[in-house]
This record gives sequence, C-alpha cells and structure tokens, in this order.
Amino acid sequence: MDFVMNWISVAFFTVALLICCTFFRKDSDFLSPSRVFGFTWSVVLALVNLKLSRLQFNWTPIEWVYVLMGPASFLIGLFIAYVMNVGTPLWSIDEMRQKIKTQKINNEKLFYLILFGFFVYFIGYLVIYLVKGYIPIFSLHPAAARNDYFIFGVGLFTHTMPVIVFFSLIYLIFTDNNHSKKWLLKLIMFVTILTYLFLLQRYQLIMVSVLVFTLLYYSTWRIRFRTMVLFIMAGVILIYSVATIRTGKIIQLALYITSEMKFSPRFAFITEPYMYIVMNVENFVHAMSKIDYFSYGAYTFDWFFALIQLKYPIKEYFGFVDNPFLFSGYNTYTFFWTFYRDFGIIGISLIPMGCGLIVGSVYYSMRRNPSIELISFYCVSVFVMVMSFFVNPLGFLWFVYIVAWMVMILKFTRKRADPA
Repeated sequence: MDFVMNWISVAFFTVALLICCTFFRKDSDFLSPSRVFGFTWSVVLALVNLKLSRLQFNWTPIEWVYVLMGPASFLIGLFIAYVMNVGTPLWSIDEMRQKIKTQKINNEKLFYLILFGFFVYFIGYLVIYLVKGYIPIFSLHPAAARNDYFIFGVGLFTHTMPVIVFFSLIYLIFTDNNHSKKWLLKLIMFVTILTYLFLLQRYQLIMVSVLVFTLLYYSTWRIRFRTMVLFIMAGVILIYSVATIRTGKIIQLALYITSEMKFSPRFAFITEPYMYIVMNVENFVHAMSKIDYFSYGAYTFDWFFALIQLKYPIKEYFGFVDNPFLFSGYNTYTFFWTFYRDFGIIGISLIPMGCGLIVGSVYYSMRRNPSIELISFYCVSVFVMVMSFFVNPLGFLWFVYIVAWMVMILKFTRKRADPA
C-alpha cells in the first residue's frame, strides 16, 4: 500500500500498544473502562488519520479539538469515578469470580422468562415474515432487503435476541444439574442466533458477542489473553462472513471504487471494515462544522419520543434531518454526535463526562461488591464503549427495550445469599 503513516497515527498506535502492554501486569483487568475506551479510540483515531480513502480530508486544529472533546470528556468522567474510589478496597478479578459463583438465582423463574423471551422473539420474527413475505438472506437482493425488514412495534421483538442468549448463558453458568433444561436452552440459543443471522443484521450480533465475552471474563476462568484473541478473531470472521453474504464480491469491488480507496484493488475486502470505522468520525467533523441549529434533546431522547409516537411529528414540524451533510454512502457519526447536535459544546463536554462517571461508578461498584446485576450492567457498558466510534445506542428504542428486559429479568430472578 502506497501511503505514509504520519506522526499522529504513530502516536495513537503507540498509545494503543502501551494499553495492550498493561494487560500483562499482575492482577490487571483488561476490561477496565479506561483500557476498553482508551484502546478503542486510540485505534480509531490512528486509522482515521491514515486517510486511506480520498473521501477523507485533513482536519484543522479546531476540528481536532472537537473530535477529541467527546472522548476526553468521557475519560474525565472515568477519572472522577476513579478518584472517588481511591483507597476503597477492591476485589481482584479471581476473587470476584469466586464470589460470583456463590450467588444465587431463581432457576425456575429465569428458565421460564427465557422461554417467554424466545416466544416473543419468535412471534416478532413470524409476524414480520408474514407481512414482508421474505427473509433477507434468502431474497434476491439481500443488502437492500435487510434495510426494509422492520415493522414498528412488533419489530422490537426480534431485538430480544441478545437477552435470550445472554440470560441463557447466565443459566448455564450459575445453575447446577437441570441438564435437560440446559440442553433445551442450548438449542434455543442456537436457533435464535441462526435465525437472527438470516436477518443480516450485524450490530446486535456484535452486542451479544461483547455481552457474552464480558460475562465469561468476570464470572468464569475461561477467558485468558489467548482466548480473548481467539474470541476476537472468531467475531471478526463471523461479522465479515455476514458482510460478504450481504454484499458479495462484486459489490465489495464497487464499494472499493465508490469509496475512492488509495490502495490496490487486491485489498478491496479491507474497504468495508476500514470505512465503517473511519467515516463515522469523518461524518462527525464534516457535519459539526456546518450545523447551524441544535435539536435540544430530540435525538438524545429519541427512544422516548418514539415510544409516545411523537418522534416523526417532532422531526417533521421542526424540519430535523436525521443524517445531515452526508458526503458519502456512510451515515453514522460516532457516539458523541447526538449530544453535539442536541446541545452543542455543552452537550459534547458535559454529557459524555456524565456517561463516563456512570460507567466508572458501575465498574467500581462491581469491583467492591460483585453481583450478577452489576456485571450485567457493566457488560452493557463495555458494549457502549467498544462501539462508541460508531453510533450512540442510548437514544434507540431497541436499546432501551433490551435494557428493560435485562432489568426485569434480574429483578425477578435475583436471590440474596442466605445469612451465615
């Protein structure tokens, strides 16, 4: 490839490498929020600055300030949480795993709630199929079909998939005996994931992968650095396979051409993952410099307005454009765009700081007093941090739907340990 890696990319790659080096410290937690978030954004900013596409452009110093403001504010929030917990005794990761194994859950309630979740998922899947008359993977034009495969209301039911898989795994980990029920849940997990793959949706597959990985890491001894690498490789292969089914080789080459990549066509398969990472930040910079009015919460609280059926009337009345100032076929803007377009500088500085403080507080609460509930909420936090370069899921109704499911199941199945 004919490009020169500039000093900014070198600096961010170096930061990412240094974060990786801390993984080898004794008793280090490689899923701590500062490591997860810092590594994610170091790699993203390093890749962005390679400018492998002619659709990318060089940023001014003030644009760099805006780009860094959101991640820096989030890290400040994490640091505040750290300072608030300085001197507080924390359990080591091994001690956490030991303690978690002693926690009790209501096996019967959990089992039937998972079955109910699977029933809801199946109903949603069936209704959409009957209305649409096809399943995306088996249609003539899979890439186009998957974008239109949704019905408001019942479409939410298919988003129960991460809940089914996550809590089935919790049942398998924390329940002894009940082998017949465990086999049934394994079958349900397989059917759920397989049928969801047919929808050619990757985002929730990434979500469930992160949730499962984080849960296994904090509650079992099955995740080590080697298994982490293997898990990530398997995830990349899975996601790339879904992308290949969606697009095909010819469309991959077309994507390479339309993205105006600077490297050889032999590496056209790199185009989609690279552009899906970097164009979020590029879109953020491009739109941020042109937006001349703010939407004051319409997108931060999009899930609420969608729930009360005011989402589209509000957008129509005020003339809001969901994806303004696009200059390519990529239409996402990073986690921080929602806060900027709603509240400007105040939004991009204070709200991410608050998010970082909340994530840090959940993390240190989990390390002080490990529980299935806190681990579950931190699993969601890890997903949000890992995908913060892509979109802001906090404003989506489907995300709130999944979290509501998790809260309900945890509330009804948690048992307190018997007093000694």
